[in-house]
Amino acid sequence: MDPKNKKILFTGDKYLYSGQHMPELMDWIERVVSMDFSKTVPEQKDMQIEAPKNINHEFLAEMDKEKCFSRRSFEKWERIMHSHGASLREVFCLRYGKFDRCVDVVVYPSEASQVQQIVTLADKHNVVLVPYGGGTNVTQALLLTTQQNENRMIVSLDMSRMNQVLWVDKDNMTACVQAGIRGQDLERDLKTQGVVSGHEPDSSEFSTMGGWLSTRASGMKKNTYGNIEDIVQGMTLVTPKGTFAKKAHWPRVSAGPDFDQTILGHEGNLGVITECIIRVKKAPEVAIFNALIFPDFEIGQKFMEEMAKQKIYPSSLRLMDNVQFQFGQALKPREPSAAKRIIGEIKKFFLLNVKGFKPD
Repeated sequence: MDPKNKKILFTGDKYLYSGQHMPELMDWIERVVSMDFSKTVPEQKDMQIEAPKNINHEFLAEMDKEKCFSRRSFEKWERIMHSHGASLREVFCLRYGKFDRCVDVVVYPSEASQVQQIVTLADKHNVVLVPYGGGTNVTQALLLTTQQNENRMIVSLDMSRMNQVLWVDKDNMTACVQAGIRGQDLERDLKTQGVVSGHEPDSSEFSTMGGWLSTRASGMKKNTYGNIEDIVQGMTLVTPKGTFAKKAHWPRVSAGPDFDQTILGHEGNLGVITECIIRVKKAPEVAIFNALIFPDFEIGQKFMEEMAKQKIYPSSLRLMDNVQFQFGQALKPREPSAAKRIIGEIKKFFLLNVKGFKPD
């Protein structure tokens, strides 16, 4: 749609982003960010990396003998994918550069017993294991730049095949979940049982339960459902010394220290999380999204402070400045319903002409 003449015609892909037509986005970016879309630098068609640097043949041979994986790969692009996260630096390297060091091999276990065998063998043969979930890390924890001089074999342990909800207990409102399940799949599977976890970080489309636990993650609906430390009730951790798990999953015990709190946020340094018990809640009957517009940011800040003091807030609540608000509006896809478009124009007229808000 051309925002100048309002013709509902799409003659190219100027307004097409992620399969959605966003008629305001490019014009807003050009005007506010001063980005020139006519100047482009083509991405690299391929990335050159070194062959696996260190191969521990004894480790690989014992893994074959024990049959403790469902897939093992030395493929170039699998190794590249498992050697980076999603920070700006890493995305830039993907598009234009190269990584200083890539993992030597990617191993996919399919059950907890296989993880224990792999961890035991890695300890025996002095092999580095890097647990891998959804690859959404933005703190460069997956980047192997500091490992350029590492002489041991580096193995990426991809948990994506351990991705099931093992059971749901609706009497006690708990569920047992494997660590490799992605956020969107977790909620989809739980909703078939009429429950939800409610944990929704920005990366939930790709990130995994194991990653949430290992990074002590927070979600957008924490006001209602809590952060990951409030949701988890027990974890199974595989270490070189054995597998650790609570014998009973009581909601709370008066003895301590709490083993779960020791594991939360360990970022793979203590072992590999294979599954966990989480608290679930009844799926909401309805979800309502709304917005308030304040005359200035300071009044919005006072509103947020008052909401926090009175503890009467919705599941998700965030305050944005005007530039963020404009960006959010520019990201709106074109509304297919003519009636809703008319209602939107009426709201806009009311805000700007009746209430006197100025867009800038």
